[in-house]
Amino acid sequence: MRSLMRLICVGLVVAVAGAAAAAPLWAAAEETISLAFSAGYKEDVLRANISKFEQSTGVRVQIDASPYDDLYKKTLLSLSTSANRYDVLFMDELWVPGLARFLMPLDALAKQLDVADFAPAAMQAGVVQGRLYGIPADPNVQLFIYRKDVFQQRGLKVPDTWDEVLRDAQMLNDPAKGVAGIVTTAGGDLQTALDMLLFMWSYGGDVLDRDGRASADTPAVRRGVDMFLQLLKYAPPGVQSYSYPDITKTMQLGRAMTAIQWAGGARPMEDPANSTVAGKLGYALMPRGTQRAPMRGVWVIGIAGSTQHREAAWKFAQWVTGREFGLASVLYPAKAAAMHSARVSVLTDPKVVATLPYAPALLANLRISRARARVPQFPDIQEAVREAAAGITTGRTPVPDGLKALDASINRVMAK
Repeated sequence: MRSLMRLICVGLVVAVAGAAAAAPLWAAAEETISLAFSAGYKEDVLRANISKFEQSTGVRVQIDASPYDDLYKKTLLSLSTSANRYDVLFMDELWVPGLARFLMPLDALAKQLDVADFAPAAMQAGVVQGRLYGIPADPNVQLFIYRKDVFQQRGLKVPDTWDEVLRDAQMLNDPAKGVAGIVTTAGGDLQTALDMLLFMWSYGGDVLDRDGRASADTPAVRRGVDMFLQLLKYAPPGVQSYSYPDITKTMQLGRAMTAIQWAGGARPMEDPANSTVAGKLGYALMPRGTQRAPMRGVWVIGIAGSTQHREAAWKFAQWVTGREFGLASVLYPAKAAAMHSARVSVLTDPKVVATLPYAPALLANLRISRARARVPQFPDIQEAVREAAAGITTGRTPVPDGLKALDASINRVMAK
């Protein structure tokens, strides 16, 4: 009887061992990480591909998607308190300086990456005081977009300066046919603040000087703001209520001849199923005032310093910034806003260039792009710019008064 029991026990041990050997290697080590992500903005491509990562690693990703403003607040709350809600974070680069002290430094781990394949400007987005806290996942940058077919028909050259853009917008503006010369935003939307800042930079101005003092009330800034206001005269009616998606939609419907839009919003314009102008658009370097200054808005992947899942979080960071997912995200038919790769090898891939005619312009603008001031207070400064831009572009506030008020607001922010 004892011999029989010994044989049964041995058999059970062998059976269990065999079952374990036959199971996926990651099955016993399966774990879940929580990701803070942007809702409705590049979310679709991530959800469409996340199963590939999960199946290959055994790491499950719990995606918590939130609108832009809420995402920043929830990220800050998770990192700066004992909430520890997120392991991995999808962050706009302007958040990184203020959040870096809560993030895991990635310098040593980044040696595992082909760093030379990332566009240098994108890689700098995750650097704070010489240390790396974020790997670039999406190198968003502003583009100048124009109706290539119409420009060719009218014998127009691609505008090189804002004066030329203004001339062309005035010439091509046709309200009777429901066609605007240019589309951007005005009013209280965040894009208005970013576009107004673009024009300030184009003429050599900025809202903050190198010493951390407000500098909006200057001749250079006033010149840039004046050009922005001149262009808005040839924007669609109701532009004061426009937001990011409205720019893309207006171009898709053929209701504007030129646009200032982020690269993320260009992908839907090339979707034949939803765009009447697919294949008819041209993409160029951002025009200049006294200089070219396309704004970059690189999204980076960071890891919470408090995470208990460092290895799993790093695996995800490697995957989402890798070439394979980069190709999948660039070629994904996004309906609202596309996610791109920061890898030069992806942006110059022949299949990508053939599918996305704006890929060369994305990379060219990214290489000369400018970042918003790398100070922890910039999210609050940006909100001050948004409020000032809302008053100025709707005519509620005269430009001199708006810029003086903006300087006062920025100085209060910097004094905190």
